[in-house]
Amino acid sequence: MSIPVIDLFAGPGGLSEGFSQNGFNVRLSIECNRYAHQTLLFRSFYRKLIKSNDNLSVLHKYFKNQFSEKELYSTHEAIYNEADNEVWCAELGKVPDIVVDKRIRKALGKEKNGVLEGGPPCQAYSLAGRSRMKGTHPEFEDDHRHFLYKQYLRIVGKHAPAIFVMENVKGILSASVKKVGIFQQILKDLENPNKSLDPSIRANRKLRYTLHPIVMPEVEGQLELECYPPSDFIVNSEKFGIPQKRHRVFIVGIREGSGITMSHLTPSKEEQLTVWKAIGDLPGLRSGLTRKSLGDWNESIQQITNSEWLNKLRETDFELFRELTKQLKSLRKIQKNGESIVSRSGNKHPGALEKWYRGSDLPFLFNHVCRDHMDRDLQRYFYAACHSLVHNRSPKIRDFPKELWPKHKNVQNSKGKVIFDDRFRVQ
Repeated sequence: MSIPVIDLFAGPGGLSEGFSQNGFNVRLSIECNRYAHQTLLFRSFYRKLIKSNDNLSVLHKYFKNQFSEKELYSTHEAIYNEADNEVWCAELGKVPDIVVDKRIRKALGKEKNGVLEGGPPCQAYSLAGRSRMKGTHPEFEDDHRHFLYKQYLRIVGKHAPAIFVMENVKGILSASVKKVGIFQQILKDLENPNKSLDPSIRANRKLRYTLHPIVMPEVEGQLELECYPPSDFIVNSEKFGIPQKRHRVFIVGIREGSGITMSHLTPSKEEQLTVWKAIGDLPGLRSGLTRKSLGDWNESIQQITNSEWLNKLRETDFELFRELTKQLKSLRKIQKNGESIVSRSGNKHPGALEKWYRGSDLPFLFNHVCRDHMDRDLQRYFYAACHSLVHNRSPKIRDFPKELWPKHKNVQNSKGKVIFDDRFRVQ
């Protein structure tokens, strides 16, 4: 029997997807955002339908817009009802605790060694969020999102999972409220979840957890000390075969007395994987334009040719001027901005991540589509790409010509200092 998983603050289900693809059984996902909930519902339905291997042609018709979502679900009502029971659109902290506990107990059944996973909303912890909020919202320190982890903590204390995994942005390591470090307080609470809870809701006073990072600590002997510095809890995804520099904090808690031991990840010794190596064989595509923009993609970029700032660059940064003019001349017209489904046939894949994102039995890939952009944003992105080619770094706002600066009120403060200088950072 696969190990049951409860997912809190599930979002669109990234953690659930990882657990599901590795043999765990997600029994309940709780998320308050209705759009994220719709994604959770569809992914749950999709996984169950694929597993049943029953009439997968309905998925093909759905992705070709021959079926509506409602019609798709109606073709497999039993599977849809299972998925609908698995995902719950609810806001922790507002739904009565007794109702939440009842749903969790029902999902777990007789299982006593489940996994609890999830991460409280991260806006209040993110570095970008804090820089914006502190300047414009004096009530920032009272933001309820700082303390939503208490809901996570309550459920750990009440249901005593064998393992929990808590994820958040790395800004949580330096976040503080009234000069108290949030991360240090969270670690203290998670080690002894019932100690900091209201006595009226405490379940198991003897419940204790040992806390671990996912990645093998670099300091020799640190495992024996069982005392990890906060930085050890950061996972740098690019070091583990992921073509993205996403840095997140993960805390793994193991219930004392469970007999479970921790196996740490070690960074890959292979060369870091690029996006091109992962998806470079897919058909070429180009972003569309928003309705307010005029002309086509190429014409929007070519407007740079007649700009005053381009001529000024001839004197101030000739290498960048030369690169911009060269790339402007080489732009090709691509009419399509992608397709919702792309056939697998004819795509010779280099192999990286193939099992992960091409692992199903379906004969096509999904969502090979670009979003639409305003013409001014396309010019900024074009400039940023050329700047990165020449200077080998992403340009900050101050590196852009003033004509390409956004007309946002928060670009500069009252003293003329640039705010959020890397808002157009090239990923």
